[in-house]
Amino acid sequence: LLAFPDTGLVGIIAAGHIVRSKNMKEVGYVHSEILPPLVVVHNGEPKSPVRLYSGENLVVLISETPLPSSTYRTIAKGIARWAKERGTQLLVSLTGIATQNRMEIEKPEVFGVGSSVETRKLLKSHDIPPLDEGFIAGPHAIVLNECIQENVPLGILLAQSHEQFPDPGAAVSMVEYLNRAFGLNVDTKSLQEQADDFRLRLRELMQRTQQSMSGMEKSQEAEIPALYR
Repeated sequence: LLAFPDTGLVGIIAAGHIVRSKNMKEVGYVHSEILPPLVVVHNGEPKSPVRLYSGENLVVLISETPLPSSTYRTIAKGIARWAKERGTQLLVSLTGIATQNRMEIEKPEVFGVGSSVETRKLLKSHDIPPLDEGFIAGPHAIVLNECIQENVPLGILLAQSHEQFPDPGAAVSMVEYLNRAFGLNVDTKSLQEQADDFRLRLRELMQRTQQSMSGMEKSQEAEIPALYR
């Protein structure tokens, strides 16, 4: 699973909940001179903001800070090469798609985009409806391009979400889809109960994420390409 801060912080909320619920162990981190000069501290221990967790044939890469757009290509190439070298069966990117009427949606839907015909068939077999028309922007788009070049199977899951606010409700839908599709068996009750706490704690990260997304054309993701209008 890949999770970067972007629309609604859906990916990092969902991925973080999975890591905690399954008691996954930290097994590595990303170190590079192109990353921001930033260290996060958890329980008094300094850590890289981009880390890897592992458990039960699952690896989660999660970034706790927005990454500069100038780093996307290099990081995406590294992820695709790393996955190919290890024979990864499937990469899944978790993200949100800005939805204008999100306040009116009680249960956000999750859509899928596959890097290949086989991946798209796999997503469909797990009852993940395809995103038929639209845009994908930001780090997930570049990871998708690199995975296509390296012939690495990648599925991008996009949950309907708020654009400007942390959206734990969309993260709940994301985890539920992952449970059904891949048998993760992760309980979402605690995530639902802590929704208000997530909204408060992640406000600052959401603000920084919005600033980093301002040049990424993220607002176009909810649009239909002009060719198909």
